[in-house]
Amino acid sequence: MLAVDAPQLGMAGGPATAGQAMPTAVMDAILLAGGQGRRMGGLVKAFLPVGGQPVIDRSLAVLRPMFRCVHIVTRTRAGWDAYQERLLTDDRPESGPLVGLARGLAASEAEWCFLAAGYMPFLGPAVIAVMARATEEDVDAVALRTGRLFQPLHAFYRRSCLPLAEDALAHGRTSVQDILRAVRVHAIAPEDLRGLDAGLTAFRDIDTPEDYAQAQDIAAHRSIQGRT
Repeated sequence: MLAVDAPQLGMAGGPATAGQAMPTAVMDAILLAGGQGRRMGGLVKAFLPVGGQPVIDRSLAVLRPMFRCVHIVTRTRAGWDAYQERLLTDDRPESGPLVGLARGLAASEAEWCFLAAGYMPFLGPAVIAVMARATEEDVDAVALRTGRLFQPLHAFYRRSCLPLAEDALAHGRTSVQDILRAVRVHAIAPEDLRGLDAGLTAFRDIDTPEDYAQAQDIAAHRSIQGRT
């Protein structure tokens, strides 16, 4: 697996002050790219261009400098030649984010991993950095909570979640929500992030043609503003 030296970042993703090393420097990131994209006509969503760049490349540009190592979890190596050195495959019959979470945690040597989808085009270091600080508490996961549910992607998971994930899959359960309900979670409220990401754009993913069109519009608007 590729290991990349990570810079020190502060709470909002800027330079860290003395003694304020960014905790993600000793963490891994897991990008899920195994979905079949049925609602996108079978296209590999991670390869869709947004803002002139494949979504997966946009994500890697954010995650590589922040994390010790980035793992990409997919069903097959076909079409992923450029990403072989950090590619994980899983042939479990089950599908869904829990499969990728279990595969990534099992492959990682880090105590904490950041889990995101390879088709989330607007990951940003500022939001990730704020959430990462909560891993210093005595918890097993850090996730955004909206209403009664947690957002299982764009979330942090401790290695302690791996046995629960593997047991759930062994018993035919594939919901990450089940894991989040069973462990100690630091719940991030939307208002905690409003100053950094008013529309919670970092948590957007591409599942449908409508999602893709909206992502293109957001990217075009950001380009006009000089942002990515």
